[in-house]
Amino acid sequence: MTVLSWKGEALRVHEQTIDETDQLIAAALQINGRASWGEVARALELPERTVARRGQQLFDRGLVRVSTYVDVSRVLHARAVVLRVTTTPGDLWGVARELASKSIASSVSVLEGSNDVACMMLPRSEEAVRELLYSEIPEMSGITSINAVTVLKFFRSGHDWEPGILTSEQQQALKKTAEVDADLAGEISEEEDALIDLLLHDGRMPVAQLASQLGVSSATVRRRMESLTARGLMHPRTEVVPAVFGLRMEALVWFKAPMDKVEAFGQSLAHASEIKFIVATTGASQLLANVIVADETALYEFVTGEQVTCHEGLEVLDMLVVLTPLLRGSLRVDEGPEASTGIVPVVRPSAGAIGS
Repeated sequence: MTVLSWKGEALRVHEQTIDETDQLIAAALQINGRASWGEVARALELPERTVARRGQQLFDRGLVRVSTYVDVSRVLHARAVVLRVTTTPGDLWGVARELASKSIASSVSVLEGSNDVACMMLPRSEEAVRELLYSEIPEMSGITSINAVTVLKFFRSGHDWEPGILTSEQQQALKKTAEVDADLAGEISEEEDALIDLLLHDGRMPVAQLASQLGVSSATVRRRMESLTARGLMHPRTEVVPAVFGLRMEALVWFKAPMDKVEAFGQSLAHASEIKFIVATTGASQLLANVIVADETALYEFVTGEQVTCHEGLEVLDMLVVLTPLLRGSLRVDEGPEASTGIVPVVRPSAGAIGS
């Protein structure tokens, strides 16, 4: 997938000009959200002052936010639930915004051609799931029906998606690996939990500041971060508004697949650059994917193309364009009626950096 076919021209995102330099910086931050401006500049072979100025502008304009991705089951003990909520026409946007404001919300979208809102919630216990489904949401005004399914497996959870505009050399220069002696099955300590909470607020918080707030040394903070990363429990997550990369068409696609092929199909589709997020769920469909492409033609070509049709037995059960994404991890995106803020960052310490 090529997203820089307009090379040399400027792209406008919500009346804000974006050029190739901005795209490269955003893509670099997706590879390593904690990379210093100097490290980004060296990887991209750009002046550090330019990278620092442009990068900070992306943050200030709410187009990019760095937070932290954590394993929802082991760190937060959360159960991912995907909801499709139908509303009365006049209550659509109010319901969507109320869902997006919940601390356990990870992703909220208004779907085209319906009065439906799709969202992922991350309640932390079975009791919280029941409270959400049988009390909180039914008591919301304007809801006519609720369909809920449980996520059984994440094949791609969004944190590892990137647009494919950096060279392999640039990606490698931005990646950091460390040899850490860590128990992969180890539990999360109270100190690690406190560190994760700070990084959920600000994924680029300097080590010295983290150490100061936690009351430990910088060396201790680094060891804990390296240990959490080595155990696969935590790493930086960078959310970028897709339009920054020229990707203006987003859709949710529900796939039906033979049960004995769900694993293979999910693993295969997770490698498609058009798919930002794909999970196996309970319910009538076995796989749910969030597809992001340039336009309607690209969406058609993807669902009818080899990457989908090569899987014998895989069927598109339903497909709806996302009219407006309201929440994507730690980014609040709201272009609905009477929306006054456009794109703004939102801090969600419990669940905002997880999921789609």
